[in-house]
Amino acid sequence: MYTLLIVDDERLVVDTLAKTIPWSTIQIEYVLKAYSAAQALQLMNTHNVDIVITDIRMPKVTGLELIEKIRELNKRTKCIIYTGYSDFEYARQAMSSQVVEYLLKPARDEDILAAAMRMTQRLDEEWEQVVSLQNASAALKQNLPLLRTALVNDLIRGRKIAAKELAHKLDLLQFPFHNEDQFAIILIRLEESFTNYDLESVALFEFAIANIAEETMNEHFKLLHAKDAYDYLVIIAKLSDQKAAQLQSPGTDSAEAAQRLIEQSAMRLHENVKNFLKRSISVVVSKWDHFPMKVPAMYQECVTAMRRNVGQNTGIYMTLSHEHQPDHIHSMQALYEPPTFQHLLDVGNREATIQKIHSIAQELRDLPNFTQDHLMEVYFHISSAFAYAAHKNGKTMGQLLQSDYDAFLSRRSFASIKQLETWALEFIEKLFDDMEYGIVDNKTNVIQKVKQYIHDHLSEDVTLQALADQIYLHPVYLSTIFKSETGENIRDYIINQKMEKAAWLLRHTNDKIYQICSQIGYQNPPYFIKLFKKHFGQTPQDYRSSRSN
Repeated sequence: MYTLLIVDDERLVVDTLAKTIPWSTIQIEYVLKAYSAAQALQLMNTHNVDIVITDIRMPKVTGLELIEKIRELNKRTKCIIYTGYSDFEYARQAMSSQVVEYLLKPARDEDILAAAMRMTQRLDEEWEQVVSLQNASAALKQNLPLLRTALVNDLIRGRKIAAKELAHKLDLLQFPFHNEDQFAIILIRLEESFTNYDLESVALFEFAIANIAEETMNEHFKLLHAKDAYDYLVIIAKLSDQKAAQLQSPGTDSAEAAQRLIEQSAMRLHENVKNFLKRSISVVVSKWDHFPMKVPAMYQECVTAMRRNVGQNTGIYMTLSHEHQPDHIHSMQALYEPPTFQHLLDVGNREATIQKIHSIAQELRDLPNFTQDHLMEVYFHISSAFAYAAHKNGKTMGQLLQSDYDAFLSRRSFASIKQLETWALEFIEKLFDDMEYGIVDNKTNVIQKVKQYIHDHLSEDVTLQALADQIYLHPVYLSTIFKSETGENIRDYIINQKMEKAAWLLRHTNDKIYQICSQIGYQNPPYFIKLFKKHFGQTPQDYRSSRSN
């Protein structure tokens, strides 16, 4: 459904067109009216207008000038010129390249409706083109690398994706991976020889490394690759169907052969980068496991192994199959899997944040070899997120915690999972209560400023756009919060205030009606009298007479 705006300085023309023509029969649901170009532009700023019917000869800003301004606001808006004979040919020549429809006053309702219908049909065609499968496919192809990177990062971070949804995404992004496929991870770190380059150059090197990986390994493997949050390059590999079938031949230990093949291929990748790019990378190769369930754990093992080899150990090549992995080391998953704790605080989701704390605490309880290190890992992670959220809300940790701040500093209260969980939940409640109070207080402040501005400018034509400019808010948002907080539209509030001031002036001064009309921002006395009678049930003169007796 579309929105139509009718613009003409002749009120009778606007009102007649708006009321007498059955606009709903041609998909036009809303009809807006403007009696000047300035009023039309205000409506364009606060409404999504699809079609404009406008006269040419109007005071201050002509119809042609209005159309030019409309083009700047929204190029999709369709314009129809509805004008008298003397302006008709001039309009056709001036706007022939932009306006499709011209109507000569007075036009029949059928002709006006037909012209508007042609505009709605043109809009239908344009939107169909926007959402067409051809455009969607082109956009998907253009953004394929970015979408693939996002999916790989979701997988390595352990984001929970339903099996059906994952299968659809893998197929859509042309990833030849399926549930329970055997996979291995190759983790790559760019070493110091890359640090002297700017970000754009490093990105080109990363692209080159990915291409070298494809060239080195595509004979035997299918690959997914992306850059992770630590600036490592992550390659997820599986055997090609042909190579997997070869390794299943009788007398072959397929698991050992697959491990040997991935390690040999990664070694060649390591050497090829060194030979062709003349720079050093470190490589960690994982063992094989099941896709996608084991991807996060295998990725974390690779990251842990990479981090244990820093400092002077650059340009390393390492395989997890040959590295001893202590059984008692377990990395936290619930703490880091998306949505992260800080993200939940950022978006203000109280219930999900509370559930996140419960999930973290439950994982701590389920760890086979829980240590104090795990408790401290959780504590430092969530306390830093709390501090960030508190500062973002304009408060210090001490202001939020108050009497509990000393316990927070000493950390004596966090000797157990239960104590840490209880403290975190209490802090969440305090933080969100403070955030919600801030939101309410801010809205109250906005309403007070709006009312004060209206009161101070009752002698002017106070508009929604003028108010929005004063408060530095978008007009639509300002209108929404004013209605939600007061239960009254801004326009109705302005009229009510003007009528109350008019009533006071009628009771306490001897000013003429036209003088009072001017003092409350109206230049048209008949229009003022109409509004006053609607508000008080009496004309201004009757109101004054009844109060003087």
